[in-house]
Amino acid sequence: MTHPEQLASYQEEARPEILPYLPLGATTVVDIGCGPGGFGPTLRKRYPSARIVGVEAVASQADIARTDHEFDEVLTGYFPDILADRPDRFDVITFNDVLEHIIDPWSIVANLHDRLTPGGHVVASIPNVQFVWNLTDLLAGRWNYQDWGILDRTHVRFFTRATASSLFTDHGFAIETCIGIGPASNGGGRLDKRVLRGGLMRLIPDSRWMHFLIVARSLRA
Repeated sequence: MTHPEQLASYQEEARPEILPYLPLGATTVVDIGCGPGGFGPTLRKRYPSARIVGVEAVASQADIARTDHEFDEVLTGYFPDILADRPDRFDVITFNDVLEHIIDPWSIVANLHDRLTPGGHVVASIPNVQFVWNLTDLLAGRWNYQDWGILDRTHVRFFTRATASSLFTDHGFAIETCIGIGPASNGGGRLDKRVLRGGLMRLIPDSRWMHFLIVARSLRA
């Protein structure tokens, strides 16, 4: 599979809002696209005795993740290629803002069962293209790619709550959690823009959320 080039521009983020939703009892965990390792301490807090592996495509980011010592191993390369010659299976696979960077995330998700233990879980944070700030810009005729955020210039796929959910339910997973995270405010700017954003959030409740957090369980025995 061809992989779009990724950037070494992502900050370390612990993502503590995800902690309560990480399934209990995992002994093997892999964080796909771990970047410089910011999510490692959160995983270690939830799974103090687990074997935690990071996978990161950008070598400089992977090197930073190795220095934090929260991961038992950090692999440099693209998932799933980097594991092709390894038998590893995991109780939990995490994707924090990663699936939207993949040309064919549907095939990736469909094949995750082969990397999960029976009944294993996928935890994914996925940007919401229906986010209110995107909608107001679109109504104004703007769709400007940026260095980070929902319109990150390396994003190749875009999802709403429904399409993010179907990414899993169409491929043999049961969704246990699907919630919005990263709530928006009306933000600054002109009064007319704040009024428009407030109206859109009332009209389209999902537009309030910057991301959706999905916890999906494999139905494959």
